[in-house]
Amino acid sequence: MHENRSRTLLFRCALWFGLALGLGGCATTHVEAIWSSPEYAGRAITGKMLVVGVTRDETVRRLYEDAMAAQLRTRGVDAVPSYGIVNARLAGSDGTVLIGAARRIGATRLLSTAVLAHQHVQVVEVEPVPALGWDYYGWYGYYWPYGYMRTETYEFERYYASTTLTDVSSEKVYWSARTRSEVPGRIEKAVNDFVSAIVDALSEGGLL
Repeated sequence: MHENRSRTLLFRCALWFGLALGLGGCATTHVEAIWSSPEYAGRAITGKMLVVGVTRDETVRRLYEDAMAAQLRTRGVDAVPSYGIVNARLAGSDGTVLIGAARRIGATRLLSTAVLAHQHVQVVEVEPVPALGWDYYGWYGYYWPYGYMRTETYEFERYYASTTLTDVSSEKVYWSARTRSEVPGRIEKAVNDFVSAIVDALSEGGLL
């Protein structure tokens, strides 16, 4: 019995340390849903693509567009960041402006990402920490005594975003993905993780 208890405690401790390392050391993006038009299913992207980050934060926009364009180029896509073409700050209502910019540079596709919602998340973990050694309690056998309760608080930013792929000539959206990103640290790493998740999703859909 005491062996099973010790395994349970070790598992819980490993889980706790995994959460601490996960939230403290990396940013993660989860692709929650993908929609793809049957009309374009499995058709690889051809021609030039305009990459757009729809945000009023110019630093984040440039980080995202540069990172996305760079990763797409490694997959053979002629991707161009939009900030050098459309200098104004972007909002969700700027679709017509962006389509016009894509046409001016001869782009056949428009890849745009917009943040849908933002949350500040606080997680409090309480974990009993076992004391060293074993005690014997007669009929109840051996047990691993708890020394104290450890409390840790983690805070991070959570973002929900929508990424769409649009055919410039028809102005039809033919691929979209909804994502959830948890960002505990530097925004640069969060952006790179997000870009990798989107590029992988496009590749799995046969678009790259």
